[in-house]
Amino acid sequence: MKLNRKVAKTLGAATLLGASGMASADVNVDFYGLFDVFAGSRETPGAADDSKVLDAGGMTTSFVGFSATADINESTSAFVKAEMFLRPDTGDDGRYNGDEFFARAAQVGFKGDLGQIAFGRVGAPMFLPVIFSNPFGGSFVFSPAILHSYQGGNYGATVGDSGWSNGISYVSPKMGGLTANLVYAFGEESGEDSENKFGGNLVYRAGGLMLTAAAHTVKQGALNSGDSPGFGERGGLAAIGGGVFSVTDQDAYLVGASYDFTVVKVYGMYHSLDTDTTTGDVDVDTYQGGVSVPAGPGSVLASYAKSEFDGEVDAERKTWTVGYDWVINDQLDIYANYMHDDIDTLGDGDSYGVGTRLKF
Repeated sequence: MKLNRKVAKTLGAATLLGASGMASADVNVDFYGLFDVFAGSRETPGAADDSKVLDAGGMTTSFVGFSATADINESTSAFVKAEMFLRPDTGDDGRYNGDEFFARAAQVGFKGDLGQIAFGRVGAPMFLPVIFSNPFGGSFVFSPAILHSYQGGNYGATVGDSGWSNGISYVSPKMGGLTANLVYAFGEESGEDSENKFGGNLVYRAGGLMLTAAAHTVKQGALNSGDSPGFGERGGLAAIGGGVFSVTDQDAYLVGASYDFTVVKVYGMYHSLDTDTTTGDVDVDTYQGGVSVPAGPGSVLASYAKSEFDGEVDAERKTWTVGYDWVINDQLDIYANYMHDDIDTLGDGDSYGVGTRLKF
């Protein structure tokens, strides 16, 4: 599907709603997004050579979205939200060919004094804690934490994508700096009520301190596990050393922290995965540390991650990235990153890029 008629109609309608009288006191409509492109070189471990690229999502995956909110009473409102990923380098929708159209979010829900509940395509419980715990945020290109923990199969072992379909999400109100999130996703398989996803996270903020913890359990069965290592909802686990294992179950937990000392902000994360596949078990322990140091109009960023794979996959992966993020204003920044990625059973690779992000 090209980013043409279907997308144009969707975004055009959202824009018109946001600019028209329909965005009234009764219904508030917002249209927003982020575009991220970079030029550079990408080389994955084991690749024959590097590829010079003009690519998308160097720091954040590009997306557009719209939301609408309607008040029910003084303390409660209803909302809908739809957000789609896109690749501005090619004009294609989605993060990859065949991605769900509104893969970032597609929700209807309610929010008020007791918190927020949403139904539909909701955020996976492990994803934001990973973002909060490393200086490169949600970069699927340069963040060692994302590559090791949450790249949906490309030698990142977390199952279930950054969003869960058929899901219910509850986010608590802030309680002395603490916020809790619970997520459940139906497996929707006939006669298989136990095949589902369940998880949650805690995030605590106080001054310069951030603490987070997350866990999930995924039960999807051999018939539902798929055999593809893509980002999709039911992908397999890319085996370091070759092949793909179809995942049937996974238990995971994560703890992360950051502290802003003003002169430097430090990050740390530990991520543990216990994965059952159709051919055996794979256990992964991931450690990540990083810093963000203010320098001039931006910050110097650095992160290192190490993953140890045991069981059906016996390997070790080490990745480090250094970069600079020049913040021009709240909407625009320019970045430059260099990454070295080493998987002992495949080899190593070096990637670099200079890019820009624009939020609106």
